[in-house]
This record gives sequence, C-alpha cells and structure tokens, in this order.
Amino acid sequence: MAASEFNQAVLDTVADGIITISGDGRIRSFNKASERIFGYRASEVVGKNVALLMPQSYAMRHDRYLAAYAASGQSKVINERPELEGKRKSGDLFPIEVSVTEVSHAGEPIFVGVIRDITDRKRMDRMKAEFISTVSHELRTPLTSISGALSLMRSNALGGLPPKIEHLVEIALRNCTRLSALVNDLLDIEKLSSGKVTYQMEFWRVEKLVSDAVDDNIGFGETFDVKILAELNGSEHEIYVDRQRFLQILGNFISNAVKFSPKGNSVRLRVSYTNAAARILVIDQGSGIAKEKHDRLFKRFSQVDSSDIRKAGGTGLGLAITKELAEQMGGKTGFDSELGQGSTFWVEFPLVSRDKVAVLKPR
Repeated sequence: MAASEFNQAVLDTVADGIITISGDGRIRSFNKASERIFGYRASEVVGKNVALLMPQSYAMRHDRYLAAYAASGQSKVINERPELEGKRKSGDLFPIEVSVTEVSHAGEPIFVGVIRDITDRKRMDRMKAEFISTVSHELRTPLTSISGALSLMRSNALGGLPPKIEHLVEIALRNCTRLSALVNDLLDIEKLSSGKVTYQMEFWRVEKLVSDAVDDNIGFGETFDVKILAELNGSEHEIYVDRQRFLQILGNFISNAVKFSPKGNSVRLRVSYTNAAARILVIDQGSGIAKEKHDRLFKRFSQVDSSDIRKAGGTGLGLAITKELAEQMGGKTGFDSELGQGSTFWVEFPLVSRDKVAVLKPR
C-alpha cells in the first residue's frame, strides 16, 4: 500500500471530519467522516472551494479572510476551536466545532481542518438548560411559601410551640434554606453557561469590598461559633468588578471556610498586592484538603467529601460558580491546602487605572 493510500485509510477511520485545504481555499482531501457529516462524496467536493460547506454569511468572507491571512500571517482560528455553522449538501445548517492547523507541503501552505458535528451536544445543552430553568422556577414558589409559613411558626406569632414541634420546625426551615440555596446555584450555573449573567462593572476599593464581605457574613459565622476577621492595612488600591458578584465570590469562600472550621476558631481575610494585581485570601483553620482531591474542587457538582459536604450543607456548585464569575470579570481563583493544615482560598483581580478600563470588560 502506498504511503498516500495508507494515510487516507487512517484518516477514514477517524470519527471527526478531516479536510485539507490549499492556500487558495480549495479542498484537497475529504475523509469518510466528512462525507457523513456534510452529505457529500469526496469526489463531489475535492477541487472546489471550501466555502461550499459554509452558510452564505461565512462563504462571502472566506476568500477575503484567506487573502488577509496570507498577507499578515495573523489568524483568529488557527490553533483555536471556535464554534461555527456548517452547511450540508441538503442546504441544512448545523453547529460545528472547528480546529484548524497549518502545515507546509512543497513550499505551499496547507490548512488541515478537523470538523466535529456538535448538533447532539447543542441539543442536550439546550434541554439541560430548559430543564434546570423549569425545575428551579417551579421549586422557587412553593419553597418561598413553605419557608414563610415555617418562619411564622418559629416566631411564635401563632402561639408558642411545644419543644418537640419547635425542633421539627427548625429542621424543616434549615432544609428549606439548603434547598433554596441549591435552586439559586442551579439558576446561576445555567445563566453562566448560557452567557445570561450581566455585570455592573465599577471601580471599587479592594479593602472596602473585603470589609463589606465580612459584615455580610458575620451573622453566618456566629451560627457556627466562628469569628470572621479582616486583616487590612488601609490601602487605596482599586479593582474593576461587579460589586454584588464580587461579594458572592467572597461569600462562597467565607461560607465554606466557616462550615469546615472548628467551633471557637476564626476565618481571616487578607489582601496581598503586587504591581499588577490584588489577591484576596480567605484563610481557615479547618481540616484541610488531601492533595488527591485538589483537582475536583472547582468542578461542577464536585464534593471533596460527600459526608462532610452533606453535614455542612454544601451543594457542590459554589466553587464552580465562584471560578466562572471571577474569570468572566477578568480575575482568577485558586487555593492552597494540606490535610490537617487548614485551607487558603483566593481570588485575584488586576489593579488598573481608570483610563485602562476598556480592556477589562466581562467576557
């Protein structure tokens, strides 16, 4: 078997479409998966412009794009994986994920496109988002009603309750609160995934935000007999964030730190500065996290220790939401922890002057 035949045989076993394109945009090869995805036989497309596989809005720009790339060497898709639209032989448009790399053959550029049909993935994502949104909204109304009734009973507005009944009401109210938190987290995850989160970006003094976060969470700490302390030095440094979302980030960190801290201990908030960034640290004296569990922390629905999470009332979503919010506002998150040594979770944002705010718009 000739080398070219062997290479084509290998390409034809790959599940993704693989198309090679010459520098002038003409298709040189078209594997079996590409035939299945687009509905064309290779003999129908080889030698033709790849714009044949694109909707008209893309095709009109394609030749200009290749010409610009040839002149400048700059590309928005080389070595990236953008989600675009493809066009089947039937004329139907469908979502694709595209990866393009460039190689050289006989001194000429050849583009290798790897095409993945993501129709099923998009449909599942849409169904999941609709399900989460529907279930969450359907749960919210009865939960609010139940929680209000239980709070009224606990307040003795309807008369005193026997101790056993009062205890049961407390348990029910606590579980309502946990379920409400889960519903809110589910809604936040759905909004973040679909790009529906809006941000009110403004300049805020870092230490003012940290002080506000402590004030917002002191009552929560008291319920666990854990103090929340801010160790500040009066710096005037500012960051450009959405205040409410920033406080949500710190609130998630503080909540976790408090819930996993021994009674009588404290959670400390500290700010460290470099020339380029402010890092806000939330430090606890809890049990710490084993190294083999570190890679699970910021993933959705992850639980470092399911029994501890249930005991503390976690949802497995808070850290994933925190990471998404920080990154969409131009920040980043991380942590340092050893088993038995406590944990330090941090969020970091760039320090910028007001004349450079344009580069920090949420993505």
